[in-house]
Amino acid sequence: MNGGQLRKQALPITGTIMVNKIASGLIALDPQVSVALAHFITAVTAAASESQIYATLAQNLKSIIPNERASVTLLNPASNQLDVFALHGKEGVLPVGQSLPLQNSYTGQAVVQQKGQLHHIDSDDKTFDGILLFNEGIQSIINAPLIIHGKSVGAINAASTRSQSFNTQSLELLMLVARLVSTNLERQKLLREREQTASRYRFYATQLENMHHLAQELSEAVSIAETLKVCEATLQSIIPSQRMSYARYRPESDTFEITLLTGSDVLNCRYMDASNTGLKRALTEQQPLYYSDFSNSTFKDHQLLYEKGMISAWSIPIRLKGKIAGVLNAASAEKRTPDDHLVNILGTLGAIVGSTFERLKIQDELIQQVNHDTVTGLPNRRMLYQQINKRIYNGDLHKIAVLFVDLDHFKNVNDTLGHQVGDELLCLIGKRIRKIIRKSDLLARIGGDEFVVLTEDRDSASHSCETANRIIQCLSKPFNINGNTVTIGASIGISHAFQDLCKADDMIKKADIAMYDAKKAGRNTFRINNK
Repeated sequence: MNGGQLRKQALPITGTIMVNKIASGLIALDPQVSVALAHFITAVTAAASESQIYATLAQNLKSIIPNERASVTLLNPASNQLDVFALHGKEGVLPVGQSLPLQNSYTGQAVVQQKGQLHHIDSDDKTFDGILLFNEGIQSIINAPLIIHGKSVGAINAASTRSQSFNTQSLELLMLVARLVSTNLERQKLLREREQTASRYRFYATQLENMHHLAQELSEAVSIAETLKVCEATLQSIIPSQRMSYARYRPESDTFEITLLTGSDVLNCRYMDASNTGLKRALTEQQPLYYSDFSNSTFKDHQLLYEKGMISAWSIPIRLKGKIAGVLNAASAEKRTPDDHLVNILGTLGAIVGSTFERLKIQDELIQQVNHDTVTGLPNRRMLYQQINKRIYNGDLHKIAVLFVDLDHFKNVNDTLGHQVGDELLCLIGKRIRKIIRKSDLLARIGGDEFVVLTEDRDSASHSCETANRIIQCLSKPFNINGNTVTIGASIGISHAFQDLCKADDMIKKADIAMYDAKKAGRNTFRINNK
């Protein structure tokens, strides 16, 4: 394949596909990248302005995705071009202040299409930035759009002098970084709007200060429950209420899952059908709504609240990734006189909470990808070692057994049927093993055709031996993949924790040695190594 063919194989990856891959554990981060990403999240969250966010990004991107040149390009509405706003690496022909066209540029493609881009650049390149960068020795580039409220505002770009420096995982990681930046840009925008409102409406200075404290506190929240608790306290200071709740919308069943924050459970249900409810109206209209008199309302949730002495309520939709994820509700036994300013304040509160939910979701996705195998979705080596050491630390010595499972003849499958079939086979193997081990057992894939089962054996090898036999039997049965009948086997090595063998690395090494003894014994069997 020549350079021109390589360049034409752009690999657009949408944000939705990227999120699905993360949720499935298909992005793998080594520990150094994970630490660098964590430091970046801390720095960008602490940034006091958009300029500082962009500068932080350009300075830190290299530690997350190795590159020779990183930049942030922002869409200039007046010129309809992309301005180079922040840069790390050689200034060259595209310094800060230089503009790029939206059309006929890789950066422009990412912005217009709202998709990540991966390109290999050669002498035949015809794009504006491709030509300039190639002349300076750049041979590969990845771009990820910055999207706020569904609109592209610019792109993050990383370039390398090596043609094969980036791959699809590099691009997926850049897309994740772009979402982190976009989330914090949204937060900065919300804070600016709040400050502008404070300058215009003195009467609501206290409430806007509450928004400031809310944003600060929520920047440190580590769970949805903590977020709702902080939000409830802030909302109570703005609109004192006898009952507050959060209704999470479940579109697949058109129901709301109710979480009571304060007051009595007057609805007497955890799930409520969304039809004919004030909650559904708030979801549909996508803005804070005030219901002043439940006695005239035909909504069933309002009628239930009215029977328990509630008269009025605010419903505040919470937006997550451009969609309403739920409704925050504050019901009162008193009537109030709402105005547009209060609606704006509550809308800002809802937006801050939604941004926090999105940050927490991203963090959960990061934890998932760091601890799980990219092919099978099973726990990876890092998580396995953590669990072994955790059980030893908790005093479970003499109870732990490790089963090192190595597939027999797996290489033949890859060589004859291809790696795609091989990957599907690994997934099916993981599912089979998972079905025949205990729920408390941990099954991990630590690389290649190697799996490890962490189980409890209570000072006896009987359970681990029985488990090894079951694994060998279940894997000896043929697999059917896309019409291909695949037959493999497994050789298993077993080690147990004891006084002189009480570290994860030692246990894995002992089990690995035992596995090779099993292979020497003719494969499709197991051996124990506790020496």
